[in-house]
Amino acid sequence: MTKEIKKQLQIVAKRYAKHGVTLSDCITLYNDGINHGIDGKSAVIGLRLSLSRYFGESEYFTAEDVATVTGETVEQVNKRIKENKDELMKNGHIVEVSSPFFQ
Repeated sequence: MTKEIKKQLQIVAKRYAKHGVTLSDCITLYNDGINHGIDGKSAVIGLRLSLSRYFGESEYFTAEDVATVTGETVEQVNKRIKENKDELMKNGHIVEVSSPFFQ
């Protein structure tokens, strides 16, 4: 496990600590993904998705995150989002971030 992955797991554990999730829990779940052949980055993304669904929390994923998990290019993900934007927004599956920091 890289330092970056451990840092990401610490962030996830902190975010879900109010639900009783510990760093040890996150590491165990991460390792389970690794043991099932999932790469490190995808294992962290999967952990975040699983915890968010289980605890009813919101998680935000980038097009890069989606591409990592689906095997698509970022361009393909962005194209799919653009083609389905209205439906995705209506169902709360995507949000737009508007900030001078993201331009």
